[in-house]
Amino acid sequence: MIGKIARFFSNDWKTTPIFFPTIGKLVLVIALLAGAAPAQAQPPDGEQLMMRVRAALPYIPLRITGELQSRDRRGNIVRVNPVEMELDWGAEPPTALYVIRDRFGEETERLEIAWRPGAPAEYTYAQGDPPEPVALEDLNRPIDGLNLDWADLSLSFLWWSGARVVGSERVRGRFCYIVDIPAPENEVTRYAGVRLWIDPETSLLMQADAYDARNRPLRRLQVKSLRKIDDIWMVQNLDIVDHATRERVTLRVRRVRALDDSFEEEWDS
Repeated sequence: MIGKIARFFSNDWKTTPIFFPTIGKLVLVIALLAGAAPAQAQPPDGEQLMMRVRAALPYIPLRITGELQSRDRRGNIVRVNPVEMELDWGAEPPTALYVIRDRFGEETERLEIAWRPGAPAEYTYAQGDPPEPVALEDLNRPIDGLNLDWADLSLSFLWWSGARVVGSERVRGRFCYIVDIPAPENEVTRYAGVRLWIDPETSLLMQADAYDARNRPLRRLQVKSLRKIDDIWMVQNLDIVDHATRERVTLRVRRVRALDDSFEEEWDS
């Protein structure tokens, strides 16, 4: 996910050359021009920005059904797995349940996960139908043969600490802050860190790159489309691309239901 080095943006001042007979006058004009320049907005604190991102996640329990479409480097769909998610990101601690099924609808894997501040994610893993508990050493295990692991699907990096804003850039036409977060020392992960592109207007994650210890890009996660239900923003389509193989897994959300029955929507994405 990491491909690009963060770029820092500054205003490009275009001025017409003006010549003055004395150095004093030239210094005066430069000072006046500097005083007229608009002040640039101070970037937010990285940790506070990530708190806003987590706060912008759906705050009511949801049941989401969709599919994981695996594509080869040419873009051809080679596998489709139904997926179900029960998300309670507004709970204390935030929790989620992910269930992967085969093309016949039989359950193959499930992961229950909880995030506590400053601690590694807590999770239980099971395989089969009915599910049988199985040891899972870390969240880097690929999901049911897909080029996708549990850390990617669960967005666990949103709860990592140490975030800092390193620049800004536009993603899909939206102004975003670029945020670097190192991998936690107390968590087993193949990533050395992640770089996130956050839309400060909505506090939504637009893109994420994961990189290794040598700063080489590994995965890119990119939000392709969003839907708004009442005042809740929901991801409709999400791409995870492997930089080495160019394989892509697309999460397509088909149905969203609030567990308090306040709404239910089906999307023909």
